[in-house]
Amino acid sequence: MLKQLPTVERRLESVLSDMAARWRYVVDRFPCEGKLAEQFGVSRNTVREAVIQLESEGMLARCHGVGTILRRAPGTHVRSVALPEVIRSIGKTPGVEQISVAEGVHAPDIARRFRLPDAAKLLRLERVLTADGQPVAYVVDHMSPAQFADWDVDWDTFDGNLISKIADHTRSEKFLQNASLSATLSDADVAARLKCDVGLPLIEISTDLFSEKVELLAVTRLLIVPGTLPLGFAGTIHATKLS
Repeated sequence: MLKQLPTVERRLESVLSDMAARWRYVVDRFPCEGKLAEQFGVSRNTVREAVIQLESEGMLARCHGVGTILRRAPGTHVRSVALPEVIRSIGKTPGVEQISVAEGVHAPDIARRFRLPDAAKLLRLERVLTADGQPVAYVVDHMSPAQFADWDVDWDTFDGNLISKIADHTRSEKFLQNASLSATLSDADVAARLKCDVGLPLIEISTDLFSEKVELLAVTRLLIVPGTLPLGFAGTIHATKLS
C-alpha cells in the first residue's frame, strides 16, 4: 500500500483496493479515472497513482483499447453459468460454429496441470460462440481422454455448452472453476475466427474446471470480444440445460 501519501490519498487508495476486491467477482471493467476523481473529489493524478499501485499488486490490468480490467486471482470461486446461457441471459440467441475436435494432441504445459506426463495425449475442442449470429468468443478446451474414454458426443449437433455435456457424462450438475482474467491481442488465426481485425484487444480468461471432488476435468482458454458479454460467469458453475 502507499504509506507516504497524504490522508485523502491514502483513503482513496484504500477505497479503490476495497472496490477492486469486491467488484472483481461481478464486473469486468474498472471505472475510468475521471469518474473516480469526481467521485472522491481528488485530482486525476491522485487516482492514477492509486490505480498504478493496484496494478502493481495484480488487482488491475490495463490494456490499450480495452481499458482497466479487474483480474480474478486463481482460486476464486463464485456462482455462475455456462457461456451459451450467458448469451441467452442478455437477450440474444446463442450459437456455435467452427467446431474442431482433435485427439492425441500434445500440450506438455497443460498435461502437467492434469498431473500427466509431458508426452501424454489430450483431447482438444475448439469452437466459436456467437450471439445473434455474431462471433463473440473463441474457446479452446483440453481434456484428458482417459476421463472421457466412453464419452459419446455427436459434435454435429453440439450446441456449444460443454458444461452440459460434461454434466451428462459425470452425472453431476455442479463444478468448480478457477479463473484468471487478463488482456491480450488477436493474432491472425483468432482474428479470422472472430471476424475481427488483427491486433484487436481481447479479454482472455484461463480456467481450470474441477468436479466437486476437485478432479480436474478441463483446461480452457477463452478469448472474448470486449463489450459483448458480461464477465461474472467465471467461477463455480451449475450445468443448466438450454431449452
